[in-house]
Amino acid sequence: MPIFMLKKLPLRNYVYSALALDFAVALTVLLVKGNLPPVVPFLYGRPVGVGQLVSAYGLLIAPITAAIITIINIVLASYIRDEFIKKIFSVASLFVSVLTTITIIKIVLLVGFW
Repeated sequence: MPIFMLKKLPLRNYVYSALALDFAVALTVLLVKGNLPPVVPFLYGRPVGVGQLVSAYGLLIAPITAAIITIINIVLASYIRDEFIKKIFSVASLFVSVLTTITIIKIVLLVGFW
């Protein structure tokens, strides 16, 4: 990701915060993996049962997906001239990262061994 894409982005601190939050959540999942059971509920859209379970490393899907969405928003914002739409992309990136963080925290607190 070229740095010039971030220089032109309004509210780039939101994007930096979103990426930092995604990295922190991924690091937290790796650090608390020892306190988690071998499988955790994550895929809530599936029927109740084994279909909802993923390995503890499966919790990394959420922050990685949020980071990919943030990068896609940065790339899209670099091709758009309207400043308002660029701001929407920046705020949406932070919003996705915050919701991802809340989801992972709730799952870890639900099934973690403390």
